[in-house]
Amino acid sequence: MVRVFLLVIDQMAGHWAEGVNVVDDIPPVNVWDYARLGFISNFRKLIEEGIFCFAWNMGVCDTPHGMKYLATGRYYWTSRGGWPYYPRTEDEPGPMGLFEFSQHYDPDRVHPACFTTDHWIAPGYFYTAGYPMALSAYHPDDEVWHRFAKPYLNKHENWNLVYVYFPVMDSVSLCPSYQKANPHVKSSKHSYMLHLDSLLSDIVDFLKLKGFWNDTFLIIASDHGYHAACTVAHNMSVKTPNWCCDHPAPYDCEVWDFDLDRSTKRYSGGPRRTLFMISGGALDEEFKGKILKHCEIIDVAATISDILDVPYKCEGTSIFKRKNEMELRINHV
Repeated sequence: MVRVFLLVIDQMAGHWAEGVNVVDDIPPVNVWDYARLGFISNFRKLIEEGIFCFAWNMGVCDTPHGMKYLATGRYYWTSRGGWPYYPRTEDEPGPMGLFEFSQHYDPDRVHPACFTTDHWIAPGYFYTAGYPMALSAYHPDDEVWHRFAKPYLNKHENWNLVYVYFPVMDSVSLCPSYQKANPHVKSSKHSYMLHLDSLLSDIVDFLKLKGFWNDTFLIIASDHGYHAACTVAHNMSVKTPNWCCDHPAPYDCEVWDFDLDRSTKRYSGGPRRTLFMISGGALDEEFKGKILKHCEIIDVAATISDILDVPYKCEGTSIFKRKNEMELRINHV
């Protein structure tokens, strides 16, 4: 059996503009640099044993749009009164999400389950008739995993397409990126990043303990990043690079020099810098330790459909069809 475990972490930057630091030699919180610095050992191990993609959200960088792109593999959007448009009509059918499509395509083979919050269980997002669970907005990540997802996976061993959503990082904003020591995990993005790393360890340990690991592709992705140390932060009257400023438009910001109080004219684009990495025991040896220097958020759904061998049509491209573009990391993170 081939299994896909998709973990989506809201507002998690996968990478950052080179040479940007918030304190000393510490960059804004992002997975690639934090793994390189040794802050997040569990993410780092998965990167070293998998594929890391420098991914971008080239659409609108808010959570409803980003979740739509992840769910459908296309930059598609309809709305009613500014809210996601869910009802299907002949005039506005909208796209069917990958999870719903996969189950309808092969219900005897595909056994999906979703553990998420509020809107993202709706049709056009991660809706599935398999096992849909939607919790309240910003439900604690720990509880999403420990109280709901883990018990389900423990009991239903035939799962092979699971989506787990961690929403809380999206609320850890308008705060420092880095603080050396603070006992509250939501006091800075740095503190919460370390907390997420410990949660990731529990997920991996569970999959291994239950004997799922060797069958599993563990995919970790995000819907958008955030602003920090950039022109948008400066325009919000921020006086230091060490302050996270959420992800409002404009998304195409520049790196700001706070010492000289001017733009460096170098591209930042923090909200567009998403996360996409693949690891797990099911990943072929030829892909381990590889990087893909550029892909897009819409490639996540395409890659999952490729793994599951379901003919889901979308705008994205499976990264496995681009293996000739992948590079072996010369310097490990």
